[in-house]
Amino acid sequence: MRKVPYDEIACVAVFAAMLTLCLHAYLNGFCHDYERNTGIFCSFICLAPIAMKRFGILSLPAPFTVLILIAVALHAFGVLYFSYDELYFYDNITHSLSSAVVTACVFLTMLCYHVMSGKVDFAGRSLAIFVALIMVGFSVYWELLEYAVDTVTGINMQYSPMDTMRDMICNTAASLVASALLHRYAARRTPEVVVGSLNLHPALRRFIANRRGLCAVVK
Repeated sequence: MRKVPYDEIACVAVFAAMLTLCLHAYLNGFCHDYERNTGIFCSFICLAPIAMKRFGILSLPAPFTVLILIAVALHAFGVLYFSYDELYFYDNITHSLSSAVVTACVFLTMLCYHVMSGKVDFAGRSLAIFVALIMVGFSVYWELLEYAVDTVTGINMQYSPMDTMRDMICNTAASLVASALLHRYAARRTPEVVVGSLNLHPALRRFIANRRGLCAVVK
């Protein structure tokens, strides 16, 4: 009998818990359509790691999967029960976790290019530094996106200039810490071992190997 990995169990458990919270919050009048739909969307995001693994697209490291689940669950809970409005530091926590998740995504993607493209050569700490710089730029664009959404839809994702600055500080700090930890993780293994553990689909491997434009920019 196949032993189910703990990260797959966690995905299903968080998915069920999030749907239950969506139903509870909606039936008890804690939220409206926007909050409910956000919660449902986040619930199904929790199944994405399992779906990608079962369809042979890629297999994420179990600790990374758990980090994704925590970040998604906290965001959904904050939207459903208005924790973003009522708890002063809640937004800082979710921004930090989300930045760590995106940093890991960028780090693993760059490591795949390093191994498969044959055109990119990251040595030592250069990958961690490069990823951290990417995340600093991404943080700025994310805040601009929030401003654009607020302007177009009339919702209030950005409470004040101080809120925007706190978000950017949290994003930057979390990305720097995550980059450093990922560097230590990768330093204990060869890049080929790390990339091989992802079990990338052959089509993804071909796509990465043929991305000459990115390779030229990085080079």
